[in-house]
Amino acid sequence: MSCISIDDVVKIIVQDTGKGIAEDKLEKIFERYYQIDQEKGTYNWGTGIGLYYAQRLAKLHHGSIEANNAVGGGSVFTLQLPANKEAYSIEEIVRDKEEEQNNIFPLQTSEQYYGKKNNIVFRDSTEIGKAKILVIDDDSEIVHYLQTMLSSQYRIIPCFNAVDALKIIEEEAPDLILSDVVMPDMNGYEFCRTIKDDIFFCHIPIILVTAKTTIENQIEGLDSGADAYVTKPFDPTYLLALIKSQLKNREKLRSLLGRETKAEKIIEANMLSPHDNAFMTELYKLMETELSNPELNITRMTQVLQISRTKLYYKIKGLTGKNPNVFFKTYKLNRASELLREGKHNISEIADMTGFSTLSHFSTSFKKQFGIPPSEFI
Repeated sequence: MSCISIDDVVKIIVQDTGKGIAEDKLEKIFERYYQIDQEKGTYNWGTGIGLYYAQRLAKLHHGSIEANNAVGGGSVFTLQLPANKEAYSIEEIVRDKEEEQNNIFPLQTSEQYYGKKNNIVFRDSTEIGKAKILVIDDDSEIVHYLQTMLSSQYRIIPCFNAVDALKIIEEEAPDLILSDVVMPDMNGYEFCRTIKDDIFFCHIPIILVTAKTTIENQIEGLDSGADAYVTKPFDPTYLLALIKSQLKNREKLRSLLGRETKAEKIIEANMLSPHDNAFMTELYKLMETELSNPELNITRMTQVLQISRTKLYYKIKGLTGKNPNVFFKTYKLNRASELLREGKHNISEIADMTGFSTLSHFSTSFKKQFGIPPSEFI
């Protein structure tokens, strides 16, 4: 590398000893996301943004950067920048007010985001009803970028390492997770395996967003249980479409679980993980066994399944979108509709068979779910 100054222009020349760059690629390498194929394949180690970024910076400083091939082999990059104040306008040199980066790009700390008083978490009212996305990355600028890009449509939960994310998941029950791969203490692959091996969390879609771009990296990410793998730099519209698709698939599953009464039909749809298939099979079996029990509620379920109330609530709400008591009642009414179609029992018998203590309660609940009373459904 050499640095010279001529006529108020600083010239920095960097030369390597590689094989050089094809003449028709010398201008293209400064295009955003452009990558020259590796000698042994088409998967690249770079991101295709470095030289584009360098060129943009050079132009912002009224300079230039160009690439050429050296006579004896290798590539030569020449950066030229003006070295006198006259090259810049007054506005470019002087700012009315010096601003700290934190003021320009404010980021919430974990303490600010999870500020609690008497165990109550306070949220902006505009975020109510939005799907929750947990963003995990040890680079605060990446977290801020994703917050900025996604916050108009989703409630973003920022986190800066995977270990803390495991605790946050229990508190926040996110609808989807965006995670980096290269992080301290626990990397994204390990985090993904931990979530997907846990019966209570495995239903949460995970998208790995990382600069690890080789096909081997992507295979490892998918093998760890990730639902999708996105390489940096990514097209924002693609990531938004992918998130929308993952959340839409989750809503389809919830709709399916809200109308089916047999685990076999859910399994045939191939929309559940093995852990979730096992859980829902056991749950449907138990609901059918307890169909006529008017006391079928979360307390009874926790006793039979021998799991905590909190975990049962979390799992059923995460999979179905309904709290357990509502889901149990929905199941009973769906079974009632099936029994009505069979025509083997009258309405009073079916009300009793599905655990409704009074006929009026059954009729009111049935009409609320299906829009018509059971007498007209027949």
